[in-house]
Amino acid sequence: MAQGIFGGATSYEEQSLTDIDLDIQRWIKYTDEIKKKMNSWLEESKRNGFWKKVDDDFKMTIYTSVSYYDTIISDMKMIHEAILHETVTQREVNLLRKIGRNAFSYNNEYPKTYKREQKPWHDYGNPQFQIVENMYAKGRDYFVTLQDAANAAARLEDYMSSQNVSNNTMNISGDIIGSQIQQGTISSEQNMQQDKEFDYDKVLEVLKKIEQYSKNDLFEEEFGDKAEEVRVIVCEAIDDTGKHKEPSKIKGAISKIKQIAGGVPAGIIANGICELIKRIPMS
Repeated sequence: MAQGIFGGATSYEEQSLTDIDLDIQRWIKYTDEIKKKMNSWLEESKRNGFWKKVDDDFKMTIYTSVSYYDTIISDMKMIHEAILHETVTQREVNLLRKIGRNAFSYNNEYPKTYKREQKPWHDYGNPQFQIVENMYAKGRDYFVTLQDAANAAARLEDYMSSQNVSNNTMNISGDIIGSQIQQGTISSEQNMQQDKEFDYDKVLEVLKKIEQYSKNDLFEEEFGDKAEEVRVIVCEAIDDTGKHKEPSKIKGAISKIKQIAGGVPAGIIANGICELIKRIPMS
């Protein structure tokens, strides 16, 4: 979704789970980009010697925030996986909310330590100082953006999974006739006919999620002149799946979607579509 002008002010009340996931994927990409920039600027400032002049408090702000980027990426990937597999729990909600709260803290810390001059080091007009100034401006902008994670967490809580985890224990009374259950076996192979059948419900679920992705503005940007073609394929595949048509035809459509999405370089939507398709048993 499009974030608001003011950091932390974006409302997620009417956003879908797909919208939240797309923002999370954008944040993962943004975090990776800012991490590379900040590390590059830090190394450059150390090489030219200006970093020695920087106030110790601001140095610590930079060091701690740079080290925090990997944690944010790791946590957001975990949240993305939970959304993808519809297994969102309180853990993922708490992780996202914490990212938002920490972003708020860093947004306050950046100007405090940057403007605090226990020793004079601000040298406006000096190209070497400009590098550190970039670290301040871009570093703070990043955390301003991430403040919205707290709002996204509040909405994500509405999508928490209510399913109970099965412990695979069965209590059976009475006679069992014609059962496929084997007792006292480990890693045994059970050849039940329904396992071999095409899972129309699962395929339809995935296709409808891909359809949601296709309605996002970013989809048009990533897929370009292939966008409409993919939308048509998805629409026809949804119709065929709903009517339980020949599985081979539906699989062919899904393979075509995967092929086109796989050809999109570093696309957030395209990657999400490919991950969704992996959930479909295609054998």
